[in-house]
Amino acid sequence: MSVLTWALMAASGVSGGFVVAVCGFGLGPVMMSMMPYFMPYSRSVAVVGLCGLAANLMLAWEGRRHINFKNLLPCFAGGLIASTVAVFFTAAAAEKFMLKAFGIMLIALSVYSVFFSGCLRIRGTRRNGFIAGLCAGTMTGLFSAGGPPIAVYMLAASPDDNEEYRGTLNAYFSLVNICAAVNRTLSGILHPADFLLCAQLLAAIAAGKWLGNIVFHRLDAALLTKLVYAYLLLTGVSMFFR
Repeated sequence: MSVLTWALMAASGVSGGFVVAVCGFGLGPVMMSMMPYFMPYSRSVAVVGLCGLAANLMLAWEGRRHINFKNLLPCFAGGLIASTVAVFFTAAAAEKFMLKAFGIMLIALSVYSVFFSGCLRIRGTRRNGFIAGLCAGTMTGLFSAGGPPIAVYMLAASPDDNEEYRGTLNAYFSLVNICAAVNRTLSGILHPADFLLCAQLLAAIAAGKWLGNIVFHRLDAALLTKLVYAYLLLTGVSMFFR
């Protein structure tokens, strides 16, 4: 790997960490919008998934006393099934097909987040939790970006408890990303060298979060959020026609 390639991948980590610090979302989509330009798609998903796992584990540990296992278990059941199927599908799928699918996902995510994120309402039932887990697990396995489906369910299941929402959400992604990492190792997608790369990218993410926290109060978070979604939309179009 050349120094320039490593520097550009580190820049994706800094960008992801910065966006998370200012906007509170977007590590997976922002990093995945850049990583496939530097390495094969399946490996990009695996490395970004490892980075997300590390962040989720830290947040889940901080909120461990607030995890609602009644809400977590049906989501995890759906997520385990869907992410396993999705990971092995990714391992066998053609690179060009996955890039087009990822482009469509980015376009759909941007359109949903800008126009429809406040409109979708579901009941916080176990059946809906399982369905949300299936949707989020599929997106995690395919794209390392499964936030929206599970967030919609967790908000419905824990409408008045932000600590429970955050703790349970991160517990879900910790468990699903652990399963995805195991399955990616078994399928030959994830290699020992990727763990070292992940550690380096985590340092870049930490630097981005540190920078974001410094300028947090000086930026218009709502405007930056719109700019991020506009960027993801353009990236999705670019990936689709790549």
